[in-house]
Amino acid sequence: MNYKIYNNNSEEWVLLIHGLGGSINTWKYQIQDLSEYNVIAVDLDGHGGSEFEKRRRLLTRCASDINSILEKEGIDKVHVIALSLGTLVAMEFAYLYEERVKSIVLAGFVLNMNLGFKSLLAFVEGMKFIVPKRFFYPLFANLMMPRRNHKKSRDIFVRESIKMKSVAFRMWLSELFRTQFRLKEYLISIKENHLPVMFISGKEDYFFVNSVKRTQKKISDASLYFIEKCGHVCSIEKYNEFNIIVVNFLHGVRASCA
Repeated sequence: MNYKIYNNNSEEWVLLIHGLGGSINTWKYQIQDLSEYNVIAVDLDGHGGSEFEKRRRLLTRCASDINSILEKEGIDKVHVIALSLGTLVAMEFAYLYEERVKSIVLAGFVLNMNLGFKSLLAFVEGMKFIVPKRFFYPLFANLMMPRRNHKKSRDIFVRESIKMKSVAFRMWLSELFRTQFRLKEYLISIKENHLPVMFISGKEDYFFVNSVKRTQKKISDASLYFIEKCGHVCSIEKYNEFNIIVVNFLHGVRASCA
């Protein structure tokens, strides 16, 4: 797994996990505002500089790879900030390696969809084998990010996704579908470990905005912020507001642990 470290001589670390079609570069708008922390950003399997192997348990393997990187770099604990598909990896990592996680920020959370959206996701899951990727990726992007003000995020997604191997894109989309049914065990683990959690969502993230509301209610201490006039990729569309929310949350966690 490819990764990059931004060492700011801090005692605390932030782990950044991007979304589908993203890479380490997805976080370019956040690095400067996270200068109070050391930052480690990873490329998920099949993204950016990471290779892809067609093996089972993709989500678990990525969580294991992240843990190995932290061990190699001598990093004990991290605050996890994850976007979109990365929230699946973040939840799996916190589930398997809870002793390594100080807090978790879930932006564009993609679990806990209602039956209607699960059915739509199942339809999209089937279409990925039929529609050529030059048509499928723009179609998927427009379903997820349909409005004019989502264009920047939509264009970045299409551009980066086309660079991916088709098998990697398909397997990650399958993980998104399968992991919808693992939310309960993730939430039990979070509550048992009293893990500080914050959800951030664009108010125009139509696929998932109600899912976030339902999930936050299941974690009584979790924070929830909605960003106005913003779609799915809130860390890009409204990065200034996103960064302020995240940094304030991290400061709050740090103060509570002092």
